[in-house]
Amino acid sequence: MRYFVTGATGFIGTRLVLALLARRGSKVYCLVRSGSETKLNALRSAAGVSKSRLIGISGDLRSEGLGISVDERKLLQGHIDAVYHLGAIYDLQADPASQLEVNVHGTQRLVDFATAIRAKHLHHVSSIAAAGLFDGVFRENMFEQAEGLDHPYFSTKHASEKIVREGCQLPWTIYRPAMVVGDSRTG
Repeated sequence: MRYFVTGATGFIGTRLVLALLARRGSKVYCLVRSGSETKLNALRSAAGVSKSRLIGISGDLRSEGLGISVDERKLLQGHIDAVYHLGAIYDLQADPASQLEVNVHGTQRLVDFATAIRAKHLHHVSSIAAAGLFDGVFRENMFEQAEGLDHPYFSTKHASEKIVREGCQLPWTIYRPAMVVGDSRTG
């Protein structure tokens, strides 16, 4: 299986990539922003794999076409089984413009990219923040019921889910982690 992952060097992304690489014969392509190459090398080392199994693709969610070169796009076209989108700004204190650019426009660019390369499935890692300040249990089949979306983080996570739900032509799955606290072995 071949995978394309955004946010691969983040807390959840690192664990996802390690799990994907544990699958026999898998290859993982990761969108890597300028300056994050050392993080990818550390992940490669932690996984005990070579550059031929964990491949960095230079780009950025803030760039049209994700900033991925035509040659790399051709390399991926028709060969990606699943795209995992974890790249986002998760900082509640980040400025609204940055959150909009990465969380919303970046998700649209990622959906466009996944469609263009004919990926077979899109996995979007959202957040329970997409529910806003909904009071009560917010089930996975709920979306429009979100309320209290005034905070930029809540509104951008909700808007990014909407892009996937309404605009993605590929089969898709959305995940909403509620709280990420640490690893039981390493903290």
